[in-house]
Amino acid sequence: MKALDLSLREFYPQQGHEPSYERVITVPTSALGTLRRELMETIGHERAKGFLLRYGWHCGVSDGVQAKQKPWVNELELILAGPRLHSLHGHVEVIPMISEVDVKQGLLHFEGHWKNSYEAREHVRLFGPSEEPVCYSLAGYASGYLTVVMGKKVIAKEVHCEGMGHSHCHWVCKTEEEWDAEIEKELKYYEANHIIDELDQTYQKLKIERDNLTKAHDVHQKLMKEILRENELKSIANTLFQHIGRPVLIEDSNFHLLSVGGMSHKEALAYSEELKGYHQEIEKTCLVEVSTEHRRAITPIYRRQKVIGYCSFLYKEPTLEEIDSLILEHASMACSLYLLNERTRIQAEQRMRGSLLEDILSKRIAHEEVLKRAHHIDFKWKDSGFFMLAFNRLTNHRTIKEELEFNDQFINDMTHFFQSRKLNALIGQKSGHVIVLLTEGKKEEIGASLHQFCAKKYRNYRINIGVSSTSESIDDASNLYEETLACLKIAGQNQHIVFFDSLGIVGILFQTRNQDGLHRFAHKMLGSLLKEDKPRNMELTKTLYHYINNACNVNKTARALNFSASGLRYRLQRLSDILKVDINESAVMHQIYLALQSLIVLGELEIDGVKEDGTHEEVL
Repeated sequence: MKALDLSLREFYPQQGHEPSYERVITVPTSALGTLRRELMETIGHERAKGFLLRYGWHCGVSDGVQAKQKPWVNELELILAGPRLHSLHGHVEVIPMISEVDVKQGLLHFEGHWKNSYEAREHVRLFGPSEEPVCYSLAGYASGYLTVVMGKKVIAKEVHCEGMGHSHCHWVCKTEEEWDAEIEKELKYYEANHIIDELDQTYQKLKIERDNLTKAHDVHQKLMKEILRENELKSIANTLFQHIGRPVLIEDSNFHLLSVGGMSHKEALAYSEELKGYHQEIEKTCLVEVSTEHRRAITPIYRRQKVIGYCSFLYKEPTLEEIDSLILEHASMACSLYLLNERTRIQAEQRMRGSLLEDILSKRIAHEEVLKRAHHIDFKWKDSGFFMLAFNRLTNHRTIKEELEFNDQFINDMTHFFQSRKLNALIGQKSGHVIVLLTEGKKEEIGASLHQFCAKKYRNYRINIGVSSTSESIDDASNLYEETLACLKIAGQNQHIVFFDSLGIVGILFQTRNQDGLHRFAHKMLGSLLKEDKPRNMELTKTLYHYINNACNVNKTARALNFSASGLRYRLQRLSDILKVDINESAVMHQIYLALQSLIVLGELEIDGVKEDGTHEEVL
């Protein structure tokens, strides 16, 4: 028997009482298309694909069993009978092209075209063009038929498809061994997955999700309790460690350690230092491989859409667990709330302290009221003496927003500075200056520490500090403030911190703002010099100031002004000629120096950043 002579009447006996009777029915292709749509909408594309492949497989197996009972001319005719039956069923028009078969050796290479595939046309009608082959039942039929005939598993793979827009479908059939790893994705669809197994897997997944949500909810509830109780950040870190069993680190935006749970502070500092070298931006929850021994699950902490810190777990696993990611996000929210509350509390306290300091300076309240308000803001008043500090900054900001943000940050830093040293301090702002009232501490030590702190923290800014004398009367507060301003007038490029106690008569001169007297005195002493020097940007006058300020030392002054010694001597002689005095005479030198200081106070002379109107480039 040959494949081309085969007909359905001959292949399927019509006598129902015969043992080999196989009943065959016809089904409209539109009904099969509707079944396809129902399957995909009900159980999903992947399961529907597997169902249709296995359906075609069983159809092919049934025909293969019948075909092996027929008397074929040779084994090739038995192979070709499959495509013939496929066409006779009306599924598709099959055109075999390459047929290489050896049943005994188990070798097969069989390929060809499918034309007018009902399956491709129904898929396009119902779903539109596809991005992958869609003739699932046709491929299943060919695989099932050939598997029975060959006696070993054969897989048919569709490589071109009308459902993808091709002119015809093209298929290739090989044994599983000959395909090797090319059909790994297709093989899974031939395995029958029972619905009950899939439901059990789904149940297990839902159970894991439920347990994760329950655990995350419990952690969230505990964290919110810590926030409501106004506990420290340390309690949040410890709560997280107790629930997840992993070390917890909470850091600021520069990876400076704020708190830790589950390990010592010293160990945590080492991990924070290591992460400072990690330059990639962290904007969402992720797993960071810092080094071969340091892996973190980390999430940013936001405030006003700006990253202000990070919360992280030290991690051993190579991938981030879903439950840890969920808990981290809850931890980030708790840290954000804590830091927001802390910022609000600090700002409120700072406003109250600043308001008290302003009232003290303006003398709007009595001494008893000062003590009462100081008690309410936990400011320990001491009658053993107090002094004041004032700051200014010589750097311009591009926008008002930048300046305000800097001011807030600077005051916060000053607050932390004094709190960390357990010093009583009232911090406020007046006339553009940041001012501080202190009731204890050694001025020299505090001033030196402040200067060092500012130089390290604000490297791009030039910050000067004025330190007043000490007084035991609250009524002297406004005078102490004036003393700090006098110190700031003298502070310059080479002197960032000035103590009023070290100024002597110059300090008093700077503090008193008797402008008429200062003006007459200065112009009496230096009038002839000012008249001649004003068109030259006051170069000779500035030289005179630096010469006296450097103890009338020619070489030292020349180095400071980057002059030659001979050039400086020429200028000094010129100054003596203009003033008609010996500027090296002790009494004359002191008078001239006081006159120069008066000009600075009056704003007529600018030395080291002091303008002619008596103000700085920018004050804080």
